[in-house]
Formats: sequence, structure tokens, C-alpha cells
Amino acid sequence: MTADRTTGDRGQGTGDSQGSPAADRAFASRRDADARVREGGPGAVVAANSFASIGRSAVLPALLAVFAMAAPSAAQHRPLAGRDLTTAANLLRLEDRREFDQTALASAASSPNAELRRRAVLAIGRIGDKRGTALVTPRLADADTAVAANAAFALGLLHDTTAVPALAAVLQAPRIARQPTVVGEAALALVRNATEAGKQAVESFLTTAPATGPGVQRAVGEALLGYWRFPRPTKPEVVTRWLASRDPEIRWRAAYALSRVPSAAGTAALDRLTDDLDPLVRSFAVRALTARLADSAGISRAQAEVGVIKAVGDVRHEVSVSALRTLGTYDSPSAISLLAGMLPSADPHLAITAAESLGRLGAKASASAAALRRVVLDTRRPIALRTTALASLAEVDAASAITAADVLAHEGDWRARAAAARVYARAAGEADYAASPLRARLEQAIADADGRVSTAALEAAVGAAGDSVARIRPLLLRSLQVPDFYARVNAILGLGQAANPADAPALYDAYARAQRDSLDDAALAAVDALGQMGKKDTGVARGFFARFGRSGDYLVRQHVAAVFGEDVPAGWGAALPILTGRSMADYEALVRRGQANPRPRVRLVTNRGPIELALFADDAPLTVDNFLALARRGYFNGQEWPRVVANFVIQGGDPRGDTNGGPGYAIRDEINRHPYVAGTLGMALSGPDTGGSQWFVTHSPQPHLDGTYTVFGGTARGMGVVNQIIPADRIIRVEEVR
Repeated sequence: MTADRTTGDRGQGTGDSQGSPAADRAFASRRDADARVREGGPGAVVAANSFASIGRSAVLPALLAVFAMAAPSAAQHRPLAGRDLTTAANLLRLEDRREFDQTALASAASSPNAELRRRAVLAIGRIGDKRGTALVTPRLADADTAVAANAAFALGLLHDTTAVPALAAVLQAPRIARQPTVVGEAALALVRNATEAGKQAVESFLTTAPATGPGVQRAVGEALLGYWRFPRPTKPEVVTRWLASRDPEIRWRAAYALSRVPSAAGTAALDRLTDDLDPLVRSFAVRALTARLADSAGISRAQAEVGVIKAVGDVRHEVSVSALRTLGTYDSPSAISLLAGMLPSADPHLAITAAESLGRLGAKASASAAALRRVVLDTRRPIALRTTALASLAEVDAASAITAADVLAHEGDWRARAAAARVYARAAGEADYAASPLRARLEQAIADADGRVSTAALEAAVGAAGDSVARIRPLLLRSLQVPDFYARVNAILGLGQAANPADAPALYDAYARAQRDSLDDAALAAVDALGQMGKKDTGVARGFFARFGRSGDYLVRQHVAAVFGEDVPAGWGAALPILTGRSMADYEALVRRGQANPRPRVRLVTNRGPIELALFADDAPLTVDNFLALARRGYFNGQEWPRVVANFVIQGGDPRGDTNGGPGYAIRDEINRHPYVAGTLGMALSGPDTGGSQWFVTHSPQPHLDGTYTVFGGTARGMGVVNQIIPADRIIRVEEVR
């Protein structure tokens, strides 16, 4: 994702920097829409199929209608009260602490109250202790299909391969009509457990499942969205069968699966779908038509290129963006000319994507150097486009990029200076650093008064040095003294790459200094670097524990345990459970608020217009509570959008503005069954349980994020504004909608 951590909210994100094509509608906008409606009933059928034919303008109102339809009725699930509410609060407490309490969890998982059973199996999955597998597996046969579906989902979160036989038993074609969501979740859980037996079960299911009928869209759709995650080799023919489906929701999922695992057979099949009526199918088909894959699939490169160029002019943004990215794999004069011709586009997303593609072509796109340089120096163009063009110019014509960087290095916008620093670092890293004429310019950037510039300079310097990072060791050691915490992180990481045990004392000092930082990134980086050095000298670990006692930060304790293993002294204690600072009364209040107002709303007032978000307080109470608390104190007001990837996400919530900031603490993940569709609100991460203040909104479906990043809301109004945001735009304020 994206970048963000918390305790980091730093350098984190959502993965997949290229993003994925946009959705025309939000199929299964809420995976657990059946959490309140038994499968097989009329409500469940409507929920599962309500998005089969609605356009973009209708998506979000339809989502909210489904949310309302799927809400509990008095006859199904009465609001929790009394002892049941206390039990639900305790489940939330155990989740938050990542504490496995066998007695409490077993009792809740077998409760007469189906809602408690649902919450219990989900809590066990989130806690992540494999001892919970034995408690969750029996619930696959629960009479309440919401419980059964969440049990399958939880077994995927537990990553326990002993659950594979039970999940495979659920994944049977005859069960599709009766329990499509349970079947679909079983397929995804088998994918997450990633065994050969699980892969064979999913392949058999996709081969034998009926092409049409009740529940097929949901059950088969989930299996298709997960299949590409299995280790190779996979079987393209298992997926290509579904490209002929009359249901566009099935076709785009099949196209997505084939585009995620490129193959000659898959590319050949997708080549025939570049004119599909469905824009998502077209976008994934174009995504697969790279020059290399066209060759391997037996499609003439010239023929494939014609199709990609045609798609650049598609009226749908998701298709044109995908086509521009794919065009970056073709080095023909026509492809390069078209990409350069897109640079003046009034649509900044298209112009930025074209610039990125030219950069990927490198020196082969030398004919575009003059056009890129004009964009870099044109102060009327958005800074995000100018800095992207400079990065690409450095790949296309390094000498021209250096002279352009000399101009940006003196501009007032920190982004311009940071972009120049990256160019200097790249050029200096390709030569003898000590003798490089750019050394002084790079070191001046590292000394910039704005820590975001020094951060960019050091990150680029370490990256450019690569395996030869030891040659910039003196620079890295000096940089341990820079004021900015994240600049120090990059210096520490560089020293970790060099892994010279002689640098251990300097890293002990860096770890000590990190204790005074508001965020723990430098401490985590120091532990990692010392671990690399400890592989060469066991005295490194002894020196660390002789100097430092148990950390109060559980992320640091987890890191120390993972890095030093048996060398961790008993005095450091276990990383878990986490001391959250919340009382049972706090957790009970969270449960009550989630029941009373499961969809609170907030309005993001931006310089482009308002965006209204519906928050999922019942499914991600800790995350929503954290977001609202930050909003109430004005934390987001005046912030810039630090990262936007066309047809992927917009990312906000970073007080620094470079994706490396956070609130100074971390919250726990609340992974749930909501999928990432157009307009989904998710938490950005740099690892498990590292969320804080950074979040993102998707432009389009992003199935690769499902089950990995907490979904805690969706866009209720203003998707057009979401699609206009570019980096450096501003959030004026965030306000609750009463």
C-alpha cells in the first residue's frame, strides 16, 4: 500500500505501487452482508447480487442501501446487553491485547447467542494464536451462516495448515446455492494457508462449479480473486474458463486473476477481451498485454501495441491509466511518442502515469528527454508531476536531469528539493562517491533544514549505493546525528546493510537516542541493523542487552524477540499481551457505540470539494474510535495529501506530508471481511498492528489488499472528488456529520 506506519505510520502503505484498474460497481461491497441475514433467504440473495448492473454514479447509494438492509433485525440479533455485552467487550479487549484466553474464547465461541459466536471466531482469527484453530474449525458447520463464514475467514487469518482438510470439505460445488459466502470464504482461507492440497481443492472447485445459478457470482468470484496468490505453478486454464461468463462480475475477476500471475496462456486469452463491454475486463486485459508477455503468448508485438495504444484513448479512466502503464513496456518510437505526447495532458493523473512509464523505459526513451525537462522546469504544472518527470528524466538522460535538479534544489517547495536530492544521490551512487562532483550537493541536501529533504536524500543514497553501501559508511555515521528521526532511520538501515560489527557502538547510541523520538521507527531500524551485525559477531547482542533493559514498546519487543531469538534475556519478558491502557468500561462503551451508531459519518472538506465517509464502527471499533478522536482534536486539519497513485489510492493522515509521520502510537489491526472496492477507506501499515493516523481511499477495486489492511469505512458521497485529488492538495478540515 501506500506508505504509512504509525509508531509508525511511516514508509508504509498498501503495496502494489502501480495500483489496479477501477471498478464500475461494488460487488459484495460488504463481505459480511450476510452477518445478519441467513444465506438462502431473500435478503441474502439481494445483497449478493445487488451490484450486478449498477453504474458508477449509483454505486455508493447502493452500498448504503445494502448496509441498511443487512442490519440486524430484532428477530435475528437483538442488541447485546447485560452479560452478553460484557462478553463482547472482553472479546474486544482480548483482540486489542492480542491475548489468547482459552476459557473465555471457548465459552464465547460456543455461546447460544449467534452474534457472540460470530464475534468470538473473528477475535480468535485477529489474535492470531494457532491454539484457536480447534475452537474455530467446528464453527464451519454453524447453523448461522454468518458465524460459519467468519469462521472460515478466521482460519485464513490463523494461517494454520491443519485447517486445510476442513476448509476443503466446505469448498464443494453443491453447497454454492445454499451457502455461497461460506464457500467463498473457505476458498480464500485455503489460499491464505497456501498448501498444495489447498491449491488442488480450489482448482477442482473452479473446474467443477456451475457456470450460472444462485450464489455462483459470490462463491466463484471469491475463489477467482484468491487463486492468483497460490505459489506457482498455477493453471491458467482453471481461470480462463470463466472469461466466457455472461456475468461481467465473474469476467473481471477472472481477468484480474490472470493479470496478477502473468502467463502466455493467460495473456493470449486476455488479448481477445480488450474490447469487452465491461471496463474492468478491458482494463485488466490491457494490463496483461506487456511487450514481453505478448511475445511469449505468440501475439505479434506490433499487434499488441496497437491494442494498447487504442486503450489509451478509452473513455474510462481505469482503462486509459492501465494502458499508459502497459505502454511503458514498449520501446517503439510510436509508444514513446504517445507517452511524451501525454505529458501536457490537463489530467494530471494521465500526465504523471505517462511520465512514470517513460522512466521505466530508461535510455530507450531518450527521445522524450526534452519533453520531460520542459515539464520539470514548468512551475505552472503540479509539483507532483514535475517531481515525477524529474525522476524519470534521471532514468532517461542523467546529465539533463542533474542540470534540471540544480534548478529545483533552490526552490522553496520541499518536494522540489527532495526530488533534486534523489537525482544527486542516484548519480553519486553510480560513481566513486568520494570523488563524485555531486557529493557536495548531496550532502547539502542531507543538511537541509527540512527533515523531509534530508530523509529523501539519505533514502536515495542508500538505495543507489546498493551492495556497495560500505563505501558511504562515513556519510551514514555522520547522518546518525541529523535531527530528523526518519532521516536517521535511513542512515541506520544503510549501516545495517553494510553489517560491520565495528559500527555496533554507534547503533547502540542511535537506539538510545531513538527513545526520545515521538515515533519508534529509528529504534526498530536500529534493532534490525544490530541483528544483521550480530550474525557476524555474537558480541553485538550481548552488548545490546548489557546496555538496554526491557522496552515499553511492544513493537520493539516483538522486533527484539524476532531478531535476537534465544539471546533475549528473561528480563525482557514476552512481547504479549499488550498493555493497552483501556479498562473494561472503555471496551463496553465501544461495543455500545458500535451498536447504537454502526455507521457514523465524517466529512472531509478538501480544496477540491467535500468527501463524506461512512465509518464501520461495528466492524472496526478501535480503528474508528481512533480516527474520530484524531478528527475531533483537529489532527487532520490543514494536512496535505502526501501520496496519490492513479487508479489505486489517495493517502492522507500524515502530519509530515511525506508518508513518514504518525501520531506517536500504534493501534491494532481489525482485519475484517469487507473487500476493497471503489471508495473503500483503509488503514495504511508498515507491518501488522502498526496503524496510527494514516489511511487511504481506493479509486477502484484492490483485491490484493483484502484481508491484509483494516477496512473501516467507505465513501458515501464525493467519489468524484476522490478521483480528482493529487499530491499536495489539502484537507481543510474533518468534521463529524450529525
